[in-house]
Amino acid sequence: MAETVLYEKRDNIVVMTLNRPDALNSINRQLRGELADAITEFDSDPTAFVAIITGAGRAFCAGRDLKERAEDNAEGVQARASHSMSPDRPYMWPQTWKPMIAAVNGFALAGGWSIAQMCDLRLASEDAKLGITETKWSLLPPFGTILPKTIPMSAVLELVFTAAPITAQRAYDIGFLNKVVPAEDLMEEAMALAQQIAENAPLAVQYFKELAYRGVNMSTQDISSLTYHMYDQLLTTEDSKEGPRAFAEKRKPNWQGR
Repeated sequence: MAETVLYEKRDNIVVMTLNRPDALNSINRQLRGELADAITEFDSDPTAFVAIITGAGRAFCAGRDLKERAEDNAEGVQARASHSMSPDRPYMWPQTWKPMIAAVNGFALAGGWSIAQMCDLRLASEDAKLGITETKWSLLPPFGTILPKTIPMSAVLELVFTAAPITAQRAYDIGFLNKVVPAEDLMEEAMALAQQIAENAPLAVQYFKELAYRGVNMSTQDISSLTYHMYDQLLTTEDSKEGPRAFAEKRKPNWQGR
């Protein structure tokens, strides 16, 4: 059975490629499991600092494989949201505090939008189409419930109510994408961004990502307290000693991720 997620490591950068091009990289059980395993592997590798997720062929990901869902229904298998979603998270994917970049090529629909949304930074090709299409098939987008923390509520409601894909430029205009680039430049731009991040102290980046996401729902007093607590932890690491030492010695830091 062919791999549905390709995992490639380039120095400190991991590239995960969704690999069901004939099915527009739609999410079946195999792909869901392999992507979860890939994220877990990336998270547990201390030498992997940044990940990029992209798609093979002409799509990033067209969402859930509804042919597989239809077959399950025909066999009497009752679908349940809890089978794929954690009750405390709107995604079906493992959590990582390491930075992740979505390089959106072609279609990113429904669960494909979810994968892009799970990433911290998002680039898309000029010809990409993005949409939240679940209501077209009497399904719900669990990830959509936290999307108003990223883009305006009116945009979220339009996306869900109409189930109509939008252009990459519109997705950029509403604040979902960080950058729109020519299709032929997408991976080069994503790699350049990943390399820029990977040059920085990995633990400092990871600590700030955790603080940023946790802080969205915390009071100023609580996030301030957590920030100082985590900062004290960071200052005990080898990297936090290596940074000032490298500065004083006028050389590039040698980050260990510990």
